[in-house]
Amino acid sequence: MEYDEVIKKFGSFGNYQKRLYFVLFLPIIFNSFSSPVTNFLLGEQLHRCRVPGLPNDTFEIQNDYHKYLINLSIPLKADGDYEQCLVVKNGSLEKCTDWVYDRSMFTNTVNSQFNLVCDQKLMRSHAVMAYFIGTVVSTVVFLPLGDIVGRRYMVCISTSLTFIANIAMPFSTSVFMFSVCRFFDGFCGNCLYMASFIIAMEFVGPKHRIISGTCILLVYCLGEYILLLLGYFIRDWKWLQFTLAVPMVIPLIYWWPKVLPESPRWLISRQRYREALKILRYAAKVNKVELDESNCSNVNVGHDDGILKIIKELIRTPKLVIRSCIMLMNWFVISFIYYGLTINVGKLAGNLYVNFLVGVTVEGLGYLLCFVMNKTGRKPLHLTVMFGSGFGCLLSILPALFLDSSYTWLLVAFAMIGKFGISAAIGEIYIYTGELFPTVVRSFILGFCGVGARVGATLSPYIYHLADGRFGEALPLIIFGGSTIIVAALSIKLPETKGRKLLEKVKDAEHKDDISSDECEKEMFSTNEKLEYTTSESSQL
Repeated sequence: MEYDEVIKKFGSFGNYQKRLYFVLFLPIIFNSFSSPVTNFLLGEQLHRCRVPGLPNDTFEIQNDYHKYLINLSIPLKADGDYEQCLVVKNGSLEKCTDWVYDRSMFTNTVNSQFNLVCDQKLMRSHAVMAYFIGTVVSTVVFLPLGDIVGRRYMVCISTSLTFIANIAMPFSTSVFMFSVCRFFDGFCGNCLYMASFIIAMEFVGPKHRIISGTCILLVYCLGEYILLLLGYFIRDWKWLQFTLAVPMVIPLIYWWPKVLPESPRWLISRQRYREALKILRYAAKVNKVELDESNCSNVNVGHDDGILKIIKELIRTPKLVIRSCIMLMNWFVISFIYYGLTINVGKLAGNLYVNFLVGVTVEGLGYLLCFVMNKTGRKPLHLTVMFGSGFGCLLSILPALFLDSSYTWLLVAFAMIGKFGISAAIGEIYIYTGELFPTVVRSFILGFCGVGARVGATLSPYIYHLADGRFGEALPLIIFGGSTIIVAALSIKLPETKGRKLLEKVKDAEHKDDISSDECEKEMFSTNEKLEYTTSESSQL
């Protein structure tokens, strides 16, 4: 008997699963802080060189004499603002080594503490990139490690290390130490999210996975709302990070087996039937159903072929090679744009907190759009959200080039259209990818695409350093929009998968694309236990 059939018999989504989801929502919320928090930790602050020999200099002009000293020492730029990187010393212009910062929005940031401005400005992107490098490494490491030590231990270990990395971060004495903490935050936090998501998915029946998976994405949005609230009231990066880190000690109780059980699917795959049966028996009791234990004695959870055999089968099938390339580009671009818009929302025109609020709300609405997936089909929804996101970003060129600064809200609006489409793409791309490939290569393709997504996320912090000025605000959005439309156009070659039987073997891809089955919805993810692996990447991608 298939494992998913056992899940159906003791309750596909009963009280036991609901309790489990409540427990696992906590790490999902904590993980939602990790990437967007850079908007507050490394928030944009206006600055200029400090007046030489004036120890009590501030960015705000204190009086007429103070203004006189500033005008004497700090040259003006063409736009009327004071020079940020040059100071007059002994009658000549020199690079300054000390700055004063605008404290009206943030009292203290990583930028102002470590002077990540002028020649050191690129260090901001390096610090952000460190987090995403951590997620890339964790994605590669987790795939084999999660099967070796189990889902529960991965959650427990990752929880402990995530807490340590986050609680140490406010005590950073250099940008290097801060970046190291961010790396481990990305590494451990991503493992924590993936393992939590996998446990949740492996306790749920196939027909509930779209709904439950989308609900987890919405909980992720809830965490972003919490971050926004704390970021609004706590304007010092150290205190904000400390406040976010302290509650992360709560999931340490997951080391207690009664709070967080191991996945029965994993236990059965390791032939630990007695432990799996004990968990299933308790779950059936909570769900108030009778569990026929004779059905649990010979449960099949599937197996994976060797990696070399998988790759050989894949490259011998041109149709699958083309699909693989198209989906890799999709995952790369979706992650590239999502994180580009999320971690750089503070660089858009307008108020950071308002933009962040609108962005999270739009993101949640994008996730809700995934609920219509079974009605619209996979391909129509995918093409709609990708083209919509691309054109939304490209339209930002209008206010940047042809309208004055009073229309900057239009630029933000077009960016939010882009984020709405990309958020919807995040929710549907996992299922669409899983249905495009046969069982024998499905896990490999999802892992392959997951790494591509992480690479896209790693490159995203640098996109906003391409240009300055009014056009510079729109240039990243133009790049996002152009790349999305190109990938969407390539995706037209992909087949529709709604109502079609899942492919089992590589040869099926050559002649079974059009075979439909009324049972497709029920089979969607039951053919391979690792299909849930990179669904957990929606942390996001």
